Amino acid sequence: MFECSGCIIVFTGRMKLTAIRRSSEMRAAISLAPIDTDKGMDMARVARVLAVCNEGWEIDTADAPPRVIEAVKALKSAVVAGRIDGNGWGAELAPYSNVSNAFMESVRNVGVFFRIADSMMKVPLRSRLTAVTASANAYVLGEGSAKKLSRMSLEGEYVDAFRATGFVIVSNELLKMGALADPLISQELRGAVTYSADEKFLAILDADASTSASVGNTVAAAQEDLKVALAALDLGASSKLFFVTHPDTVKMLATMTIDGGYAFGDVNPVTGGTLLKTPLIPCDACAYGSFYVLDASGIAGNTEGIIVENFRHATVQMDDAPDSPPSASTTLINLFQRGLTAIQASTWGGAKVVRSNAVYKLTAVDWGSANSP
Repeated sequence: MFECSGCIIVFTGRMKLTAIRRSSEMRAAISLAPIDTDKGMDMARVARVLAVCNEGWEIDTADAPPRVIEAVKALKSAVVAGRIDGNGWGAELAPYSNVSNAFMESVRNVGVFFRIADSMMKVPLRSRLTAVTASANAYVLGEGSAKKLSRMSLEGEYVDAFRATGFVIVSNELLKMGALADPLISQELRGAVTYSADEKFLAILDADASTSASVGNTVAAAQEDLKVALAALDLGASSKLFFVTHPDTVKMLATMTIDGGYAFGDVNPVTGGTLLKTPLIPCDACAYGSFYVLDASGIAGNTEGIIVENFRHATVQMDDAPDSPPSASTTLINLFQRGLTAIQASTWGGAKVVRSNAVYKLTAVDWGSANSP
């Protein structure tokens, strides 16, 4: 940072220059930056602009792309309910809808629930379904033979909704840094929302999963475990298969060797890659030692758009395991007094296993610890 003749010049990485000229009469900000293409970060930008701009006139001068400015104006404007397809009243909310969709698209490459949501059976949240537990059969009959009857069994299923919420608490000074704060806010919001959604989704899978313990830690044991899990699922031509496990298990699979080479060469230690030509998804919310094999076509669910809010006048307990309800010993922090702002992102989602033998869970998985065939 350099300061000269009433001007502060800040140099940061990736060829970004921000010059802020100070004057008793006027304050202007000039930002020279590469063309931004990460629209998944727009939700963080909306949250920052909402938090830092208290007055309507400040929005027009905020350090954000035009599409973000329009989305913020849509949220700040008093508009009646309507449609966002541009064909009538309510079209003012279309920019925010675009930002919300971009955020939801960005988390599909991060977590399990959002990644496989498009592969699940799409149903409205908070709806009741009728699942077929035993299908009716037809028969080929000979001339004069009695007509056979079969029984079809139905079972009602309810797709309940859960709310995945994540928030970050940042100083007002950070918010005033403009676009420089966006990557941090975006990364933390994505991670928080994804983790909470995955944690609930895995709990839903656990309730209907068949389970067995791993038979060992060698390559042969891993192959045997996968064989058992796949045999337990009712897979067909329309099945959509996924593997889900802890990131450490993914790293171990990627480095297991056999006959002088890697046993599972298509496994990526970071993104997961593929295992048996099937997507392998690392999940931070998955407990170490658990390995899920699931057919998404046997799971019903859906997601809704993202909602962003900010809070200045609130008290919070800065603890991963807060007291509920608060007690006399609970230490609460007033955000306004500390010059802090809480930015919250939340979305509604839901899932329900609607077909038996659609989820299988291996436990006590420790593949690769012996690193031998």
